Amino acid sequence: MVSDESSADKPAVSLAAALPTLPRGGDSGTVNRVLRLLGCFAEQERWGLNDLARALNLPKATAHRLLGLCKPLNYVMQDDDGLYRPGLALYRLAGKLASEMPLNQLAEPILRDVRDRTDETVILALLDRAELQMYFSLSASPAHPLRYTIQHNRLQPLSWGATARSLLAFLGPQEIDEVIRRAEPSPLNGRPLRATELCAALERIRQQGYAVSYAERAPEAHGIAVPFFDNQGQIRGNLTLTVPDFRFDAAKLPGWVALLREGVGALTSRLGWA
Repeated sequence: MVSDESSADKPAVSLAAALPTLPRGGDSGTVNRVLRLLGCFAEQERWGLNDLARALNLPKATAHRLLGLCKPLNYVMQDDDGLYRPGLALYRLAGKLASEMPLNQLAEPILRDVRDRTDETVILALLDRAELQMYFSLSASPAHPLRYTIQHNRLQPLSWGATARSLLAFLGPQEIDEVIRRAEPSPLNGRPLRATELCAALERIRQQGYAVSYAERAPEAHGIAVPFFDNQGQIRGNLTLTVPDFRFDAAKLPGWVALLREGVGALTSRLGWA
């Protein structure tokens, strides 16, 4: 089962749209193009040459040349099907950085504590403000068989689900307008985004300080998200609890929110943001 707050099997936005946006004229250099190419492997593990060229908006010959620069250094490899995959050097670099990411290190025991006290899956979600998207940085799942599969480090829209909306609610008016303008459909069933419903939901989140959702990203799953802020008061991420519908009890909601707030308080205190 995929969590209400996890990604669906099919990306909600195009992979090309999820790539970092470069300043005007900044994509003409080889270094920028190579970095954009490597960034594609954060969105999808295996690429055909034609798909990769389209995602980068580059000629096929140029994409092939960039891949040729990366292969000798083991940042990219080609499998038996002819598809391009991350190489060992890229995995080693990504693993090293991920393991030493301060937020993940500091959040891991907090997530485990909330998981053990609820017996449900807990997620650390972070905001990519430049892209107006978010991603799941870390998760802790219980041992029982029915648990959620969380896809980490893949950019996802801010318009659906408690995790996303608890971040969107605390962005600026122009940023919220841009997310509404994108009008990304539900990753669950493709239903269109309704601006009036979204704005009303964001106002409720601002008033109560947390977000709840049901079946916005996956069927029969509830999400409960409490945001956290840095020492400048800027929204940075949240802790989210995911609960399948057959185990959801509305009477437990205040207790779940309190546990998430306790976790958020501990995390921001450790980061010096409290």
